[in-house]
Amino acid sequence: MSNTRKTIFLLVLLVLLSVLEPPAGRAQAAAATPQVLLLFDSEAKGTPQEGNIMELQRLLAAYSIKVTVVSLDQYEPGGMAAYSHRITVINAPDIAVTNRSYLEDAGNYKGQELHVGYNPPDRLKQALKLSTDIMHGGSVGLFAGRLSGASLSVQEMPYITAAEGKKDYGRLVFQGVGLQAPYAVSAGRYTYVPYLEQGNVSVLAMAGVLREWLGSTAVPQTYFVLKEIYPFSDLALLEETAERLYEAGIPFIASVRPVFSNTDYPAMLRYLEALKVVQSRNGSILVNAPVVMPSISGSDDTLGAKMSGFVDLLVKNGIAPLGMGAEIYWTYDKEYAAAGMGWFDSAVLFPDERLMHRERTNRSTAFESSLYSLPLEFLQNLHTSGKVMPAFPLDTAVTANLPEDEAGLTELLERLDGYWISFADYKQEEHRVVTDTNKVVSSRGNITLNGQHLNVDYSARNQVSDDYQYTEEQQKSFTKLFNVQNQFFIVVIIICLLFFGGLLIIGYRMYRKKYLK
Repeated sequence: MSNTRKTIFLLVLLVLLSVLEPPAGRAQAAAATPQVLLLFDSEAKGTPQEGNIMELQRLLAAYSIKVTVVSLDQYEPGGMAAYSHRITVINAPDIAVTNRSYLEDAGNYKGQELHVGYNPPDRLKQALKLSTDIMHGGSVGLFAGRLSGASLSVQEMPYITAAEGKKDYGRLVFQGVGLQAPYAVSAGRYTYVPYLEQGNVSVLAMAGVLREWLGSTAVPQTYFVLKEIYPFSDLALLEETAERLYEAGIPFIASVRPVFSNTDYPAMLRYLEALKVVQSRNGSILVNAPVVMPSISGSDDTLGAKMSGFVDLLVKNGIAPLGMGAEIYWTYDKEYAAAGMGWFDSAVLFPDERLMHRERTNRSTAFESSLYSLPLEFLQNLHTSGKVMPAFPLDTAVTANLPEDEAGLTELLERLDGYWISFADYKQEEHRVVTDTNKVVSSRGNITLNGQHLNVDYSARNQVSDDYQYTEEQQKSFTKLFNVQNQFFIVVIIICLLFFGGLLIIGYRMYRKKYLK
């Protein structure tokens, strides 16, 4: 074989190998994603630790992790064998773990272990040469990289007094006593975090620990999300908000409430027109979970059709939904995760406000793209060593409700400007929304609807007429006959009134003359 033919053969072979080689994309990443078992002793109701289990669930979801949550007293033999990573949360310092199945399996476990809270086990203490103590009361400052929070008032707080391993996850500074302690420590397959509380900077410190513990290497981004957008919101203010954010160079996500009926009403048509304006001003559209009512949560089997129908309605009107926003409990519900969220591969997960499960499960549904949400108010208690807000350890959505008036809009823009956050454009990431009839794909700022490029430019608004017949006109019978009868009786009544009026006048005059005589 000549050299030329050999060269051609090798080139063809390389091309074939590059075509046949499976893409190193999300599918391969998902196959290697850790499986996490989250165990806890109590939900710590009424204590400062209340809510830390949910925070761990949301943090893990932001790393696209499937999580199984099990109470320690309900753990069954062999329950941790299938998991590469295990988290144990101990919120009660004075309650010993007595489940023998857990104690035996934990002693034989070979995966990655993360212990949070009180009473770290002996094997972890030996591996980390760990000593701990309890701060019974006082004020503590928590520093995580370039971020720190407001002074924390703590009671019965465990902390690390000595350990060997990596400790650069942050530090605790106990004010007034001259004491400092590492926030966390890790070595080998063991990691220990003594403190996690909902609503303060410890959630970001924990996010940094989880990032390394899970082996995440993705570059985190921060997004801005506008919530509480309905058809009956002030749509003119929504459009102005989109315009002002666009002028300020802030890309944003609009989390809009779906509508399942009366979608041809003028109010709905104006809603769609406003969403087109939002989309044209560098706004990305997110479908927010519908409000779940107690009376129908257990009997309505039409959620899937309703959600896909709303997505189809948006696509029909040239609007591209790129993901879904929902409270974290939706991912732990078979019905909501499949029928409500199954059309999307991207989600923004909010804290639970009101649990309304349909078919609860202890295993979560993970999304290829998932954002951990923080309210804008959370940033008020954050301090940074520089003027620019540093990147958070994980993909984060900073959320705010749609302003109620012009003053609220001005205040919102001033606050965003003051935090010096570089917000990312949601459209630049990969998102897929697929229903039975439509497919929306976003990648590197390019959006396609059913394979066709979507031009988001939109300037000329269609005027929506208020002249709308809200109920179907009923067929009428004997209309003319009834109209004639009505007119006849009106004439008769008028004649009778005139006749009796004349009689009254005549009678009045006759009796007046009689009494004057």
